[in-house]
Amino acid sequence: MFKTIKDRLRSAQGGSLPFESSIASLRDRIAQIFEDKQMGADLLYMTTYMGSLALANATRPEIFSYASERSEYLTSRYIAKVNSYVKKWNYSYAESLSNVAERTKNEILQNMLMRYSNSIESNVPDEEFLSNELQTIRSVYRNHYENGFEMVKKWGDAYVAMLLAGTVIAITLMISIAIFSSEGMQGTLNMSYGIILAICFFGVFLMYQSVPEDPKTHGVRDRASNEQNTIHAMERIIVPVTLVLALVLWVLGVPIGWIFVLVGVLMAPIGIIGFIDDHNITLRDTDFATFIRNYGAVMGGQSTTAVHALGAINRKAFMALEPLINSVYSKMNLGLNERQIWDRFIGDSGSDLISKYLNIYLDTVKLGGPPEPIGKIVSSSMLEQVLLREKKDMLAKSFIMILVPMHIAMAGIFIVLFHIMVTLTGSVSKMMMHFQNLSNAASGTTVAGGVSANSALSSSMGMFSNFPEDVMGKYVIIIVTIITIANILASKIVGGGDRYMYYFYAAIFCTVTGLVFLIAPVIVNIFFNPAALANVAGR
Repeated sequence: MFKTIKDRLRSAQGGSLPFESSIASLRDRIAQIFEDKQMGADLLYMTTYMGSLALANATRPEIFSYASERSEYLTSRYIAKVNSYVKKWNYSYAESLSNVAERTKNEILQNMLMRYSNSIESNVPDEEFLSNELQTIRSVYRNHYENGFEMVKKWGDAYVAMLLAGTVIAITLMISIAIFSSEGMQGTLNMSYGIILAICFFGVFLMYQSVPEDPKTHGVRDRASNEQNTIHAMERIIVPVTLVLALVLWVLGVPIGWIFVLVGVLMAPIGIIGFIDDHNITLRDTDFATFIRNYGAVMGGQSTTAVHALGAINRKAFMALEPLINSVYSKMNLGLNERQIWDRFIGDSGSDLISKYLNIYLDTVKLGGPPEPIGKIVSSSMLEQVLLREKKDMLAKSFIMILVPMHIAMAGIFIVLFHIMVTLTGSVSKMMMHFQNLSNAASGTTVAGGVSANSALSSSMGMFSNFPEDVMGKYVIIIVTIITIANILASKIVGGGDRYMYYFYAAIFCTVTGLVFLIAPVIVNIFFNPAALANVAGR
């Protein structure tokens, strides 16, 4: 039996692959970064769920058992480890929590587990501890989120400054190539590509680390909002068609400006629908935080069923949710399965927060929990996230409003200077040809000083006559494309939302970049008329 290539390499290297430990360490580090970003919100979900279970008079084994089964929570696997220590190895809950905490790398989760372990050792009731812990987690989450705001403000300014510095470097290299010899310039251009890529990668990575994690959509493909279903259907056609058309037009030699505009126009429909869905989710989340509190209060206060509670609520007060609530109410009156109705409600809302918190409410009420206090807990946790999201959205809008004109300015200066260099090169070449003709036509009686003056002028201006237009044209296109992609990524990271927001920002940045490519030559021709410059030679 033949060994695989991996097995052969492993046996040749003494049982380990080259750089295997380094790659594994890097993989673990990346996974830890993703986990740390998600942990704040995830821990708030889990603590809210466990606090609601405690209100439902669930025993400690039931709390840990139910919590460990919530696979949508990142922290569920840590709770599952605690549960495994207790059931399989007969550890106490205090010992299990302490053991798991010692092996946990995330500081927030580690502190929470240690506090829970200490409370159990001190015989504090679970309901009391979880109620107090929920307030603590909310405060920690708020502090972490607000620290992210400050980091985004600082790194947002730094990102724009770094992009501007990278553009200045690219412009300086382009002018240097025009002034000095263009021989051996490929190494210089490659260095410039490396600098711009490093600046963009470093800036985008810092923005990613600074921005708090806040997913908006639940990501369930078989149940989604109308806008999300439309996007899923459209992107299967539009995205491949856009890529193919852009590649074909590039091969055919179509100006890059028209290609950028085409990409922007084709991405616009998906992006606009995505922006609408993103806005609708924000409105639904805001309404739901109030709705679930009122819904629980009516169910608990009147000791009534879900359908009667929905009938007693003023549904018109929740404008963003009214159609969905009316649909739930109508289906419940028909006697359909209540869980399936709420699952459809979650799918149609498209919201991750509604999915998380409504499931917490439904599960704990189903276990016998009091609707009113559970509704208050769920509403308070969700309202905390909604209010922080509003602050984040304001910060994101201000960042994008600065980034778009800065992108236009950076791309415009770079492209305009390139076309100025091209125009000057053409005009200087014509002038040098004219001076050369004058020199050749000069007779033997011509004053030597006049010929020397022509030769000196030709020599001084000859440095602009060897500008490699084709190579530098590709250089400009590559640099502007790198900056455009980086700005799309940065806008999506700061603005948040589902992946369809990439289409929205791609439509904006590709369109304005294409327009700059198309308008720049016109502006240069207006202010730097090649014919007027060439006529200088005849004077």
